Amino acid sequence: MHIFIDESGTFTGYGASKPAVSTLGALIIASHRLPKLSKKYKRLRANLPKRKEEVKGSLLNESQVVSVIDILRKNGALFCASMIDMSVHTAEDIARHRTNQIASLAANLTNGHTQELRDSIAELQERMKGFSDQLYVQGAVTIDLLHQVMQDMIVYHCQRFPKELGKFHWVVDAKDTTGITNWEDWWSKTLVVWLQSMSLQRPGALLPDGDYRHFRRFIIDDIPEYLRDVAPPVNRKYGAGVDLQKMYRESFRFSSEPEPGLELVDIVTNALRRGLVGNLGEAGWLPLRGLMIHKSQVYVNPVGFLPPGQKLTQPLQGRMNKFRAGGRIMATPNLKWPDETVS
Repeated sequence: MHIFIDESGTFTGYGASKPAVSTLGALIIASHRLPKLSKKYKRLRANLPKRKEEVKGSLLNESQVVSVIDILRKNGALFCASMIDMSVHTAEDIARHRTNQIASLAANLTNGHTQELRDSIAELQERMKGFSDQLYVQGAVTIDLLHQVMQDMIVYHCQRFPKELGKFHWVVDAKDTTGITNWEDWWSKTLVVWLQSMSLQRPGALLPDGDYRHFRRFIIDDIPEYLRDVAPPVNRKYGAGVDLQKMYRESFRFSSEPEPGLELVDIVTNALRRGLVGNLGEAGWLPLRGLMIHKSQVYVNPVGFLPPGQKLTQPLQGRMNKFRAGGRIMATPNLKWPDETVS
C-alpha cells in the first residue's frame, strides 16, 4: 500500500478576521492499483495547468479537480484529511499544548531504559522547544492525520485487499529540494513515539471477520514494560498492539519530485482547503466525499488546541458539516462489526 501526504495552507493566522484554514491530506492507494492509476493520470495530466512543469492543485478549476477525483474514485483511492483553523487560536493555546506534549515524550521512561534512549528523548524535546509555532502546529496536525490513516486503511483493506496490509510505503512532500529540513528529521524520528501514545489512548477497531494474515507481522505479542501501565489488556487473538516502528519506518521517505502520487494528493488536499474557506465552488470539492470513509462524525478531522467551549467559526462549521454524508461505507455486507480493538 502507498500513502502520499501533503499539506495546504501556512498553519498561521492567529486572530484573523476570517477562517485561517490549513489542511493536511493523505491519499491511500493500493499498490496493485497504482500502475493503472498512474497511467490514467498521465493522460489527464497533459491537459492540467502546471507551474515549472509540476501540476499544482491551486491552479485547477472545479471541473479539473472533479476529473482528478473521478479517476481516484474509480481506482479505489482513499482520502483522509485533518484541518485546523488558526483564526480561533491564540499563541497561549499553542504554548500550553506544546508544553504538555514535550513532557509526554518522557512520561513513560523508567529506570529500565538505557541512558542512550534518555539522551535521545532529551535531544528531541529540546528541538521541539525550538520549533516555530507554525511548524509545531503542522506537526501536531500531521500526527493526528497519521493516526486516522492507520485506523481507516487497516479496517478498510482487511475486508477487501488484505495483501495490501503486508507493506506500507509512506511518501511525504518535502519542503526543501536540497535535503531534509530540521523539522522533517525531527518528525520522522518522533512520530512513532507520539503515535504510540495516541494509539493506546484511542485504540481502533479490529474486525472479528477481517483478514489480518498479511498484517500479522506488524502485531506485537507483548506490550513493552514501560507502556504496561497505560495499555489495555493484551488481546489473545490480536496481540498487544501494532509495531509502529516497523509499520512507519520500513519504507518512509520525503520527496521533492513531481511524482504522480504527490501531485494527486496536492490536488485533493488543496481543493479541500479552498472549499472550506470558500475559494472553490461546491461542485469542485463536494465530490471529495466519495474518496472518504463514512463515519458518525464529520469526515475531516478538526484539530484544535482550544479551551473548553470554544468552537469553529459558524461559516466554517457549515462547510465542515457537508462532510457527514456521501462517503464510502467501511464495512462490507454481512461483516461483523467490531468487538476487538488494536492499539
